[in-house]
Parts: sequence; C-alpha cells; structure tokens
Amino acid sequence: MQITIALDNPLTQTYMVHAALLAIKLLALSPLAAMTWVNKGIFDNPDIVRRAYLSELKNLAPFWIVGALYVTTNPPTSLGVTLFRLYSIARLVVILGYATKPLPVFFTDLALIGSYFITCYMSVWVVYFYRKAL
Repeated sequence: MQITIALDNPLTQTYMVHAALLAIKLLALSPLAAMTWVNKGIFDNPDIVRRAYLSELKNLAPFWIVGALYVTTNPPTSLGVTLFRLYSIARLVVILGYATKPLPVFFTDLALIGSYFITCYMSVWVVYFYRKAL
C-alpha cells in the first residue's frame, strides 16, 4: 500500500489551514499570558489567560500530529473537512469561554469535550487503518 499526500487535495488543504489558524491563535495567546504576569491589571484574574494558554498547548499538539496522520488514511473528504472545522470552532469556543466569559460554562465544556472526542476519533481511525502494522 502506497500512501501519498496530495497538496491539492481539499482535505489536506483544510488540515493545513486549520492547523495554521490554531497556531496563530496559540501565538496570540502567548504574549497575553506573559503580559498577565507583568501587569496584573489586564484581566480580572490573570491566571485565566495562563490556563487558557496551557489548555491550548495540551490540546493542539495531539491534534496537529493526529490530524496529519488522519489525512494519510484518505478518509472521506466531507467527513475530514467537517472534523477539522468543528475542532477549530470548538477550540475557539473554549478560549472565548476561558478568557472573556461571554458563554455559559455548559457551551465551553461541550466544546472542550467535543474537541477531545474529535481527536480521539481520528486517533482510533489512524490505528484501525494501520492495524496491520501492529
């Protein structure tokens, strides 16, 4: 079995765009987390931004790795695109819930759980797809 990743594949492009958007969001949080330590007056609770930043670090790294592996399994394009979009939206909702509190906790928790299960689904699919290598 030979697997190739075509850069003109819509699934590959969607993964790359969403991985980059999530990286930009993480990079935007970095100075905010650093500023909260220097100037405690930026947010009511500076620890919130730091926790949001750490949450993103813990959740994005597995997504980037598993997402790239998932693309190699050649899943249905519509499913893959939907998963990448939902994951990005979920992580945005989580950060909005952490940092600005405009959302009820229920939505933030639902987004956190949703992003977790998307990564789990893709991980299990990758293991299933490459099960002969076990």
